[in-house]
Amino acid sequence: MVKDKFEIFKNSRLVLGLSVLLIAVFSAGLISKEANRTVQVWAARSSLSPGSFISEKDIQKVSVLLPDSSKNYISVRAQIVGAIVLNKINVGELIPVAAVSASANSINQRLVPISVAVTDIPLSLNRGDIIDIYSIPTRDSKFFTEPQLISEQISVSEVFKETNSGLVSITAIFSSDQVLPLLEALSDSKVVVVRSF
Repeated sequence: MVKDKFEIFKNSRLVLGLSVLLIAVFSAGLISKEANRTVQVWAARSSLSPGSFISEKDIQKVSVLLPDSSKNYISVRAQIVGAIVLNKINVGELIPVAAVSASANSINQRLVPISVAVTDIPLSLNRGDIIDIYSIPTRDSKFFTEPQLISEQISVSEVFKETNSGLVSITAIFSSDQVLPLLEALSDSKVVVVRSF
């Protein structure tokens, strides 16, 4: 009788051990299957602001697990170099399909160069930053008598190094109706660039 009970106990431990082993193997298979469901999509290597064109240095391939929402992000099979950014994309973010457009008519934009004194521009201003531009009247100003906000939420396309004259040149993206007020401010007042967050 005792021997029979011992055999039953021994067999039940064997069954339990085999069950645990089978569960572990099954789980490992599921995990491996899920890992193989990753997709490759584009992610931003640098900040991308509305109106800017995507270059090769702005993007990187990443493998992510997006079983249900992969259609919302741009696959690496899609060619997006040269596309226009419609919405701000931060460094490291996956690039949503709705955030870029291949059509040049999506945004009425103009690239305008601006030279600003190194003391009137934020330190470490970078491509993809968003800025506001103010005009400050000088003693020689004819049109501006007090500080004014000229343009806001402007995307920076490029930032060039400080020149020997103490000026920093940037190229920013404006809509066509913002260009003339900007040029008037540049010709008649001191311009101050403020980084927007």
